[in-house]
Amino acid sequence: MKPRKCRFCGSTEKVTRIKNRFPACVTCKPAIYAIINTPDTVEKAWPLFQDRAILPQVRRIKIPWQNDIPDVLPAKRYKAEDRESNQWYLIVSEHEEKPVELFMSTAGENDHGLQGHIANLTALTRLISLMLRHVFLGERITIEKILNQLQRSSRKKDDLPDMVFGVLGKYKLP
Repeated sequence: MKPRKCRFCGSTEKVTRIKNRFPACVTCKPAIYAIINTPDTVEKAWPLFQDRAILPQVRRIKIPWQNDIPDVLPAKRYKAEDRESNQWYLIVSEHEEKPVELFMSTAGENDHGLQGHIANLTALTRLISLMLRHVFLGERITIEKILNQLQRSSRKKDDLPDMVFGVLGKYKLP
């Protein structure tokens, strides 16, 4: 008879079935039971130890951004200078001391030479803000949200956000 393997790590040592379905070894068993019995706790603890998302198809946490975040958020402003000596201001909005939005501006926003950069910058900060809300608040990222942010970033036809919008728009799900 072929020994059973742990479905999670591949071990053949002390393998038993969990809930009569999944073969798991003695090492993996506690983690599997934690996931089954306390998925919210596992999901909240995971980012503290890993740098990748888990349970992407099941988001059981409440998303405060959609309901509870106030219209006015505290923010921190940082001043920076790029390699061409342009001064930039980076504003990070916070919710419960976590970054949830990024804005950037410069005194030269009306400078025609910077207009192409401003559209790219807007797209970048909108997409970073979407990712920050995903990481810190559990907001789900969808292709529709990405496309919306790109479309809102574009300043004129065929700038970079518009081109990326055009290409990714072909992948829009029905």
